[in-house]
Amino acid sequence: MSDDKAVAPERCPRCGAGCAPYHKFCAECGMFLRDAFLDQRLLLAMTSAAEGHNDEARRGLERILEAAPDHMLANHLLGSLYFHEGALEVATRFYQKAVAVAPRFILAHYDLGVAWYHRGNMLEAIRSFRRCLEIDPQYNAAHYRLALALFHAGQLEEALQQFEESIILTPEYLMAHYHMGVIRERRGDMQAAERAFEYSEDQAVGEVSSLFHLAVIRRAQGDIAGAEECLRRAREFGQTPKVAVSRQ
Repeated sequence: MSDDKAVAPERCPRCGAGCAPYHKFCAECGMFLRDAFLDQRLLLAMTSAAEGHNDEARRGLERILEAAPDHMLANHLLGSLYFHEGALEVATRFYQKAVAVAPRFILAHYDLGVAWYHRGNMLEAIRSFRRCLEIDPQYNAAHYRLALALFHAGQLEEALQQFEESIILTPEYLMAHYHMGVIRERRGDMQAAERAFEYSEDQAVGEVSSLFHLAVIRRAQGDIAGAEECLRRAREFGQTPKVAVSRQ
């Protein structure tokens, strides 16, 4: 029997003894039933990827999947290689395979959601991040990513709830404060929006987007000097928002 078989047959081809899929060798005659070096190949591929030898890692993972198409980790790792190379459609297919094989593999669900997000498919991204939270409701990164996907899908009320949840679990998610400010600004709650933008800008030096929104809010409040100060601070970082502050 070839050593590239990753899953044991139901019976040993040499002696006919019954076998289970997880058996590496026959208990009766000792014949190898599947690839005895699969784990070593996976470790070598992971090492190659960590060292930046992506082509070598890809070849190793593809060899594993030729022998074991349902190998959860190999599918996930190969998906990640393709994701970081910008081949998002290919990455998505490998992530989908990983979660099909292991429905509770939370990292694969998360990475699948990120891939869908970058492909612009917010509905699928939302579905993936919701699945993460079904598995682990305290998965803070999934709350934040779900909030982003909901935000871009126009589901602002639920997005706000998820952003709030994310900063309860991880207060340092500063962009969550920024997006909460945007949502509250759109809802007309300018005081809450202003507080969110102030916090975001104060905690992240050079957070120009928050300065831009603060300038707009302060102009609407009649605080022209305050608006111009926000724009001046934005210029310090070389990203002046293209907005005119009316003196009327």
